Amino acid sequence: MMQLKKLLVPLCFGILCTACGPTLEEGTDARIRVTPNRQITFSRVTVGETHALPFVITSVGRDHLNVRRIEWDGADSVLLSAEGSAFPRDLPSQGSMPVSVNFSPSASSPSPAGKIRIYSNDPERPVYELDVVAQELAPMIHVVPSSEEKLIFGQTDPGEITTKRVVVTNVGDLPLILNSISLNASTDFSYTLDNASSLPVTLAANSEDALEISVAFEPKALDKQEGTLVFASNDPAHPQYSLPIISNSDTPCLLIQPTLLEFSPAVSVGSQQTKNVKLTSCSDVPLKISDVRKTSGPNTYSYELVGANAELANGESATLKVTFTPVSEGSSQAEFVIVNNDPLQGNATLKVMGSASANQCPEAVAQAKLSSASTWEKTLDLAPLDTVTLDGSLSSDKETTDASELKYFWSIKTAPKDSTSAIASSGEKASFFLDLAGKYEICLTVEDSAGMKSCNTDCVTITATPRETIHIQLVWHTPNDKTIGDSDGTDLDLHFMTLPDGKWGDTGIAVLTNGTDIYFKNQYAVWHVDNFGNEEPSLDIDDFDGEGPENINLNNPAPCRWYAIGVHYYLDNAFGPSYATIRTYINGKMRFEKANISLKQTGVFKQVAWLFWDGTNGYCHESDLAYDNDEAWIGMTPVIPDDVLKRAKESSPSCFK
Repeated sequence: MMQLKKLLVPLCFGILCTACGPTLEEGTDARIRVTPNRQITFSRVTVGETHALPFVITSVGRDHLNVRRIEWDGADSVLLSAEGSAFPRDLPSQGSMPVSVNFSPSASSPSPAGKIRIYSNDPERPVYELDVVAQELAPMIHVVPSSEEKLIFGQTDPGEITTKRVVVTNVGDLPLILNSISLNASTDFSYTLDNASSLPVTLAANSEDALEISVAFEPKALDKQEGTLVFASNDPAHPQYSLPIISNSDTPCLLIQPTLLEFSPAVSVGSQQTKNVKLTSCSDVPLKISDVRKTSGPNTYSYELVGANAELANGESATLKVTFTPVSEGSSQAEFVIVNNDPLQGNATLKVMGSASANQCPEAVAQAKLSSASTWEKTLDLAPLDTVTLDGSLSSDKETTDASELKYFWSIKTAPKDSTSAIASSGEKASFFLDLAGKYEICLTVEDSAGMKSCNTDCVTITATPRETIHIQLVWHTPNDKTIGDSDGTDLDLHFMTLPDGKWGDTGIAVLTNGTDIYFKNQYAVWHVDNFGNEEPSLDIDDFDGEGPENINLNNPAPCRWYAIGVHYYLDNAFGPSYATIRTYINGKMRFEKANISLKQTGVFKQVAWLFWDGTNGYCHESDLAYDNDEAWIGMTPVIPDDVLKRAKESSPSCFK
């Protein structure tokens, strides 16, 4: 592989040296064709990545084409490379040579902007130029609430103080430098930096770095007030980001998500891609969107407004569907105006950017199966704790028959609330653990060797339904544990006890497996029930490093039986208070949920529910028993309250004859 860098003088080989410029040879019919013929267009490439795109030089005349040299005149982030011998290179009629354009953006050289110059003996085009472009990398300020949402203070009476929080992050590809903040408002407003001593502040690209600001409003009168909070930064698109402030006033409010719509990666010429923009009412005063107009841009952009026929109440949304249908290579942009009754942005603008490539996008095809099964499917009905194998081997690329050149990108589109499972991928194959009951959608996109992503996203749907009669699930979150998924976290334990003779914390005799409380120290038991036989409950997953889940299952319980469900804060690891959620499924359907159960510290135990099974149906009754330390609950048998017994008799009278 020969690398072609910036050439300031011609390359010489042998005794003679080629002239610095092209020579016109009388009678020469050398002709050059370059594919693509105008520019090399990269989709978004982030700092630290390298993407390569090819171009091909072809001799299309009767005589040989002499390619004397190829130069790159532009940023250091681009490197040219070609297979074969050094220059000058002779191509016979219809002969060709490929050249690879490698783009590796860095913080100091984020753009590929420049030209490729090809010097040859083509008499009409002795110097052939190709542009190299990419979607620009830049810092991008992100403010919550946004300028569209506005910083709105409700009615605040004189002498009272209302405080609102503003968070600034960087969602761009380069570091954001926040140089200053200006509060353009009356002296009734003030602000403080919550987690920084002074400005400027640098926020890393695409990170969790954030600047938090508290804005206080202490009015001297009841009058309506307006102002702005202005952030000065190195964001080239928003060097002065203005956040409107409104107080003591009710006005309509339009929230546009996103405000910059990008068709990235590049869309194949001749294909079509549609993206949605969400237009949401963010005030108690109804929002009316009266019109949408395209004010600039080519006809390759079209649009449709859906759901804006009536006024939108707070939280309701309309959708602006923007379609990009490129007919030639290159980058383009358009601008739309959204006419509405928000007084601060009655003619709100939406910018749209797109790139088009002659490369045909590949097609993603996803399928899945239970890991132990042999049949691939698009829709699966499985159970919690099953493991799914995902496969993308049916994906294809129109540009080549070699599917091995594809890159595979798996993502979770939908998952049950509180699921923490991640996809383990090694390319076209991946695996996924169903940690909770509920619906999952796992999706696949692919990318070809030229960096073109698939025009489609293909998904498989998996429904995890508990197979056992009783399925109990525990998940939790700990506010002070900021890192999710590591091996350092809090340890909560799920407990499930048989009544009336059970005792919390009872592990029984190991060889008899007769412990009456199912938890991590007693994960499986055999409970003998007279005139019925045995019940065999089990703890099937135990989590001890934060989040969960844990679950306990019991299939075929004896009729007319009582059980108790509890949660214990086994170890807080100095993370402080944690909040648990317990869900109970009966015959595959969720019948009980108690969320955000507060557990302040190690040793706290809370009994969450009583469960009664009458032989056909299960009934959960909430419990409020709580204990602050281990000595208070271990070994204790709780007494079923009279009101719970009364409700059980009403729902299952046959059990109480």
